[in-house]
Amino acid sequence: MQRYARVWISAWNGRSAAGDAEATWQAVSRKQRRLIQDPTWGWIGRCCSDQTELGLAVAQPLHAHLHGRLAIGLGTSKGSLAALPGIRIDQALPGALTPRLAAELRLGSYLPCACAAACSTGLACLLAGADLLERDQADSALVGASEASLSPLIVAGFANAGVLCGQTPPEAFATATGFAPAEGAAAVALDRRAGPWRLVAGVRLGDAGHETHFIDPATLRTALEGLWEALPDPDLIICHATGTAAGDAYELAGLSHGPWHAAPRITCKPWIGHTLGASGVVELTAALHSPARHLWKLSLGFGGHLIAVACQRE
Repeated sequence: MQRYARVWISAWNGRSAAGDAEATWQAVSRKQRRLIQDPTWGWIGRCCSDQTELGLAVAQPLHAHLHGRLAIGLGTSKGSLAALPGIRIDQALPGALTPRLAAELRLGSYLPCACAAACSTGLACLLAGADLLERDQADSALVGASEASLSPLIVAGFANAGVLCGQTPPEAFATATGFAPAEGAAAVALDRRAGPWRLVAGVRLGDAGHETHFIDPATLRTALEGLWEALPDPDLIICHATGTAAGDAYELAGLSHGPWHAAPRITCKPWIGHTLGASGVVELTAALHSPARHLWKLSLGFGGHLIAVACQRE
């Protein structure tokens, strides 16, 4: 676990099938499904089919909050699939989004801190930027993720893995329906100066027991114990909650045993879909509009990427 004493969230912006971060929070908190039912793919969350355009849309409004030595990390777990057939195959790499957005925003020199960590990509980028601020290597950071991977290739891959809900309305911590794949993006401006939220702690752990889901209960328990030590008694836990049988059972078992078991929880994916690599930061920025003062966000990515953060309203 990494504690942070000098990292604040000065501003944030998000986009999901429900709209901006505040609209996303309203949809999630009121349990209003903002998905569409595609006749071929089933339930999906449409937002924007170009991840650079989507990333720019959430990053542009935060430009005024950046100053001094910059760190930038807008990640994606898939890269631009539209670039694969063309000669600019470099744009299909997950790390290509950050320099493209930095150029569009004319940000000049910066420290790159983009990461690719499957469904935990957005939170991984957030903590990578926070590390640079905490070590006094940057004064502000633009971090987050953009995901626009609703393509036949990706949807077919997830369908083959048996994790999509298809034509069944998605649920979480109930019947194992699977999830609705969705587009989305979110960006966060971090600052060493006081802001509306403080980043208290971050946890980065791995579970190499299986290629798609977690199997070691100690991984999640260690993360939860770390968050409890840094910020006990959270007002709200934003769960990962994909609606898959193995994933939900693993997460629910960890959440149900420990001093955090009575903390209020909320699930986002049944209402806005699973925005894949952007899901952690999309759901976090939505929850920053909640009335909570102390919140945790959990992200359990494919490949065993467990990343979690604790934030406190100032």
